[in-house]
Amino acid sequence: MFEKYLKKLFEKEKTEDILEIKDEVKILLKSNIDFLINYIDELGNIVFIVTDKDLIIKYTNKTFLRMVNFDDVTGKNLKIFLPPYVKHLPIPENGMREKIYLHLKCRKPDVNICLEGYVLEKNDMLLFFLEKRVYVYHELYEKISELNNEIAELTRESKKKDIIIEKLQNEIKESLRKDYLTGLFNRSYFEEVLEREINKLKRYKIPLSLVLVDVENFKEVNQSYGRTTGDRVLKELAKLLYENTRIVDMVFRMEEDNFIILLPNTKGEGANIVAEKIKKLINSTLFEGSISISVNTVSLDCTEQDTVESVIDRAYRAN
Repeated sequence: MFEKYLKKLFEKEKTEDILEIKDEVKILLKSNIDFLINYIDELGNIVFIVTDKDLIIKYTNKTFLRMVNFDDVTGKNLKIFLPPYVKHLPIPENGMREKIYLHLKCRKPDVNICLEGYVLEKNDMLLFFLEKRVYVYHELYEKISELNNEIAELTRESKKKDIIIEKLQNEIKESLRKDYLTGLFNRSYFEEVLEREINKLKRYKIPLSLVLVDVENFKEVNQSYGRTTGDRVLKELAKLLYENTRIVDMVFRMEEDNFIILLPNTKGEGANIVAEKIKKLINSTLFEGSISISVNTVSLDCTEQDTVESVIDRAYRAN
């Protein structure tokens, strides 16, 4: 409110009402100058300092003297009461004012006194009108510690959420790779893995083979026992394939009753052995307690000339 009032008083374009108010204020201040000086001198939060342009102190109020623990500072340079990092203070032009912040050296090691206000230049003299802000270090440290703890807690929570998000993203990614019924990898992921393994074959000469497993009588199983039972048979078959292959091998469900086992670092001879073993095992197993299924297996040895398309094409033609 006072700032607004001052602004009106010092505007270039003055109305008669404002001039009248200004005259009234002048009369009021002049008639109560002793009261104002006493008020400024005694008020605990207001610092009033008068210096020349070299910052030699001409006058200070009692509040400042109490702060710096001196009885009289007349003739001293204001800079001796400021920290050493303060190299210069803003000196406004005649009749102008500057916003200013000052930190005082204090006799109490845990207290920091900050002065905030304005410096006004008038007739080669500097008038400092400042308000005191007192900060107790240990209180600040406690507050900073609290804020740091809050930040740390927020950071921990953020990391937990990031882990959950990453886990969910991985689960979504994994689910997109899986066949919804059997839990085996699906055809689209097979093509992705196959491309990677063919590149290894071409670059590092690491052999690669496939074993195709085709259920020959699955239509009859569905017709005789129903679709729900047929689905359970496929699940049991998928589990059997998964449990009877190496950790490095990967099993894919390509179509309804068609599966592929990808065998990294395996040549054709090894793939033939795996194919025979899988065929004998499945053909001698009763699924759903009493259902017998027959499968045909084909092994395929990949070459350096192969592409994803050529391998899939050869696999289906061989089957």
